[in-house]
Amino acid sequence: MRLIFRALVLTMGSFCLSIPAMAQAIEHTIYTYHSDPPFYLPEQPSDLSRAWVDRFNLSQEQIKLRLLHIERAALNQLIEQGKPYLILWANPVFFHGRDAAMQASEAIFWDADILLSRADSPLEYHVPADLIGLRLGARRGFYYKGINELVEQGKITRLDVDTDNQNYRRLLSNDIDVFIMQRSAYYYWRVNGLDVDLLYVAKEPHDGYSRHVLGSAQQAQVLQQINRFIRDSHDNPNWRAQLMKWGVEGLMNPFELELEELMEVDLDKQ
Repeated sequence: MRLIFRALVLTMGSFCLSIPAMAQAIEHTIYTYHSDPPFYLPEQPSDLSRAWVDRFNLSQEQIKLRLLHIERAALNQLIEQGKPYLILWANPVFFHGRDAAMQASEAIFWDADILLSRADSPLEYHVPADLIGLRLGARRGFYYKGINELVEQGKITRLDVDTDNQNYRRLLSNDIDVFIMQRSAYYYWRVNGLDVDLLYVAKEPHDGYSRHVLGSAQQAQVLQQINRFIRDSHDNPNWRAQLMKWGVEGLMNPFELELEELMEVDLDKQ
């Protein structure tokens, strides 16, 4: 009886060893530095960044992304130290010169900086000189190509704040004439409290750009998996339904943006 039991144990042990070990997903941190909706909504159950990462993690079993919100200055330092990184919603030109080996995924969607004025005093915009003599609401620390230079020359009065909502309220109070806002944020706010009837959006943006996942050279294989996910997401009705929740479904296509606008991106843009 003892010999039979020993033989059974040996047989079961051999069987267990023959079963391949279940591979655990490899965890990678993906950074986001954006502080505006719909990318960052810390008081809400979810936001666009968390939803994107959750969907990616559910789409495959080899990689697990862990989202971490980080200040831009800290992210710049991390890149310059040569540490591995993944950055969500970015464009290589935003980090020009910080890592020559930086790689980019396929475009997730397209965004733009747009100009908003009051509906009773609409402003059309084509070039930065159109803002000469006006009071411009801007975001603190942001660089706007061609506009900053006119501000330094004293031809545009730039008034900085920390949030788009502050600029919106100052515009309605006639404290500024126009302000700059990311189109993705405008799309979110127009279904979440912005009274668009009071606003006029200039037909031509200040600039346009694509948003990607950026990665260090060490993350090349992860970017391959991310590219597959991006391609599959473009026509996924569930993902488009989630984008509609934040009002940004239209960003999936380079709508209304000329090729030149998509290519001319501010080098130091936030």
